[in-house]
Amino acid sequence: MRSLFLRIFLSFWVATLLVLATTAAVAWYRFQRDQAASPDIRQLASEASNRLLVGGMTDLYKWIESAQERYPGRDIYVVRPDGQDILQRPLPPTYRSYANRLKDAGFFGREPPPSGRDDPLLLTPLFTDRDGTVYTVMIGRSSALSPLQASDVRLVVLAFALVISGLVCWWLAHYISKPLERLQSSARSLAAGNLEARVGEEFSSRRDELGVLARDFDTMADHIRTLIASREDLLRAMSHELRSPLARLRVASGLARRPQADIVKQLDRIELEAERLDTLIGQMLQLSQLRAKPTLPLEPVDVTTLLNEVVEDARLEASAADKNVDWTPGESLWLNGDHDLMRSAIENVLRNAVRFTKPGSAVSVSLTREHRDAVIAIEDHGPGVPEAELARIFEPFYRVAESRDRDSGGTGIGLAITARVVGLYQGQVRAQNAASGGLRVEIRLPLRRD
Repeated sequence: MRSLFLRIFLSFWVATLLVLATTAAVAWYRFQRDQAASPDIRQLASEASNRLLVGGMTDLYKWIESAQERYPGRDIYVVRPDGQDILQRPLPPTYRSYANRLKDAGFFGREPPPSGRDDPLLLTPLFTDRDGTVYTVMIGRSSALSPLQASDVRLVVLAFALVISGLVCWWLAHYISKPLERLQSSARSLAAGNLEARVGEEFSSRRDELGVLARDFDTMADHIRTLIASREDLLRAMSHELRSPLARLRVASGLARRPQADIVKQLDRIELEAERLDTLIGQMLQLSQLRAKPTLPLEPVDVTTLLNEVVEDARLEASAADKNVDWTPGESLWLNGDHDLMRSAIENVLRNAVRFTKPGSAVSVSLTREHRDAVIAIEDHGPGVPEAELARIFEPFYRVAESRDRDSGGTGIGLAITARVVGLYQGQVRAQNAASGGLRVEIRLPLRRD
C-alpha cells in the first residue's frame, strides 16, 4: 500500500465496517437470546389453567414463581377480570390498556366459549376457574435492568464506535503528523544554517507520499549543502586566482614608475594581465550562470559545421606556435543544444590541447557516430595527466602542477565549463591518457531525433 489516500480511505472504511459488524452481531445475539428465551404463551396458559383447576390459587402462585425461574428476564402475569395481576404487581401501561379492552369487549364478563382460546382476535389466551372466573396470561420483560436492553445496546454500539473511530483517528493523526513535525523541524534547522539537517531514515524509508516528500527533502538538503560548499570553494578559488594577476599588475605598475624603466614593456605586461583578468572574470561569470541554469535552450545544431568553425580558429592559434590541428569533416550530425554554448564547450578542450601539445606536433580532432550519440575526440601530444588526477581536471580552478601550471596561461575554468554544458545536455565528458602520450578527451552528446 503506497498511497496515503488509500491508507486514509481504507482506515475509515474498515472502522465503519467494524462498527456495522458489531451492531449486527449485537442485534443478532439479542434476537437469538429473545427467541431462545421467549416462552409459548398458549403453553403457559394451559399450565396455569391446570394448576388452578388442580391446586387452586395457592398452586397457581407457586407456578408463577417457577415459570419466572424458567424464563429469566420475563415477568409472567395472570390477570383477573378486574384487569389486575393476581400477585398485585403493577401491569405495564400497554398490558393494562389491553386488559381494559378485553373487559369492555365482554371477555372478562362471561365464561368464554370452548373455542375462545383459539380466537384469532385475542392476543392472549383465556382460561377459567371452576367458578367461571376468566383469567388471561400476559408475558412482559423483567423490570430488572438487562445488559442488552435496547437502550443499553445503543450505548454499547455507540461506545464501540467511539473507541474504534478514536483509535483509527489517533493512528492516522500520528501517522501523518509525526513525519510532518520532523519535516518542519528539519526545515527550520536547515533555514537556520544547519546544513546537516535531514528528515532521517525512519520516515524517508516509507513508501507513501510522505516518504517521497521526506526523500525529496533530504535530496534537496544534500543539493543545497553541495551548492553552498561548491560556491564557497568557488569563492575561495576565485579570490586566490584574482590575487595573482592583480599582484603582477602591481609589480608591473611599480616597475613602470622606476627611473629609466622600460615603460612599453611594463605597459604590455599590464595589458596582458588585464586581458587575463578579463578572461578569468568572463569565465567565472559564465560558469556561475551555468550553475544557476537547470535547463538550456534546445535548438538544432550541426556539430560538423560547428567543429569546422572551432578548428579553423584553433589552427590560427596553433600555427603561431609551430603546431597544427588535424581534422577531416565527415557526415553532418545534428544535436539539440545552443550553438554558442556548444562552441564554448568544444573550444575550451581544443584550445587546451593546442596549448599543451608539443611544438611540431598536431592535435587530432575526430567526430564519429556511436549508436545514438555523437562522439568528439580531441587528442594532443603533450605531457598528459597523472591517472589519479584525470577526474579532477574538470573541477573549477584545478590544475596539474607538474605540467599545466599558471605559466601556460590557463585559468582552470575552461574544462569545468565544458563539463557543465555537456552535463546539462545529457552528455558525458571524460579524459584519459593516450597510448602514444598526451591527453585524449572525449565528448559524448546524444544525437537529435527526427
